[in-house]
Amino acid sequence: MKTRYTYVQRTICTLLLFTLIAAVTLGGGTAAEAASLNQSTVYYESDGVLYKVSADGSNTTEVLIDFQGVDLLAAGSYLYYTQTASSTTLLRVPNDGSSDAAETFAADVLSYYTDNGFIYYLDATGTIYRANGNSDVSSVTKIADKADTDFPFLLVTKGRAYYNALVNGNTWIVSKTSNGAGAVQRIAAGAVEGRYFTNQAKNELQLMVNTDPYEDFYSTNAVVMYKVKYNTGKATAVNPKAKLDVNAVYSGGWGNNLYVYNKGIVLDSNKDYNYAKGKAFALTTSAKTLQLHNKSVREVSALGTDKVVLIDADKKAYAKTVSGNKVTKSANLNLNNVTYVANQLTNGTSTAAYISGNNGLYSVNTALKVTKLTGDEWDAFHIRDDVAGLFYINAKDQYRLYHVQTGGTGKKVMSDVFLDNILLVTPY
Repeated sequence: MKTRYTYVQRTICTLLLFTLIAAVTLGGGTAAEAASLNQSTVYYESDGVLYKVSADGSNTTEVLIDFQGVDLLAAGSYLYYTQTASSTTLLRVPNDGSSDAAETFAADVLSYYTDNGFIYYLDATGTIYRANGNSDVSSVTKIADKADTDFPFLLVTKGRAYYNALVNGNTWIVSKTSNGAGAVQRIAAGAVEGRYFTNQAKNELQLMVNTDPYEDFYSTNAVVMYKVKYNTGKATAVNPKAKLDVNAVYSGGWGNNLYVYNKGIVLDSNKDYNYAKGKAFALTTSAKTLQLHNKSVREVSALGTDKVVLIDADKKAYAKTVSGNKVTKSANLNLNNVTYVANQLTNGTSTAAYISGNNGLYSVNTALKVTKLTGDEWDAFHIRDDVAGLFYINAKDQYRLYHVQTGGTGKKVMSDVFLDNILLVTPY
């Protein structure tokens, strides 16, 4: 799993996709079951106006006329966001169009997250707060302090908040109950440097921890995988005596209970990853290492319960079936010049992977059937777990919003106006 939801613009280069993914993985709270399209909602921006529309194309509403914002999240009946990617002022607005201006909810915010109707945020003092999404600003309560503001990571899932903390002056990844009760539970010395390095598996949270996070010049062997039980918060190190190279890890990504890394990868003269170097290996949660592909991979995503879909150095797509800690099947998906892959969960299982390239958008089901969803007219797309299909901007139809089912059927126009951005899809 790469993100809880994914928004990708066609014009963004592969290197910047990592930054985008790390930024947009903000909200949690998986739906208990898949939502129908008429229950789901899409939020988008057009010429400075924030709109919402039911995912079946009905009930278009102007939410806010004078809107400027990024990283939009929903909690309760409010939407939370910042004006720009560098802004630290957390704003909110009712999602029904009843207000003509946003209000300031918090200042000096370094990271924020939503889960099960609550908004959580970490501020510049290293304090973490939470509030019911519908509550007044004054109802915010402190749940933790001493967070490491040099590595402002925040994730909330299944009743616990995970963050980087300062312990005796050193950086540790820790957790605490999401309501602030009880003691801080230490996981590991080091930092989780973004939500990209977390995987919310069925029974445990999987983390890639950089044990030497302040080293940013040399690529050292410093990354350890940890498994954290949701119900207890207890952590287990997978590879404590065989730490992975930082560049190898940071150029890879999660599969099904494994992390794919590019062994031997180097940086080019522009300090970008040179994918022509190295080969893709995987570290499993059972501490086994296997070679996944004979070249480095640019992108990787889980599919089904035992498959990994990848984009390799040559921008070609493959699927690997992994069983018994080895690759048991390799399939060429016969897609060239593609640059990105992300999966979509339905009731907690990865039921589809979406692949993008300049020539089109494609879906791959668990039987590895590839379907072309649209051609080079796509300009941006957005997917959300438990909301069927894919939403995209059609550049050849006045940049209007479209929806298409995973199997390529039911293509539908969903807006009368052009879109600047698809900001958020919610399963309610």
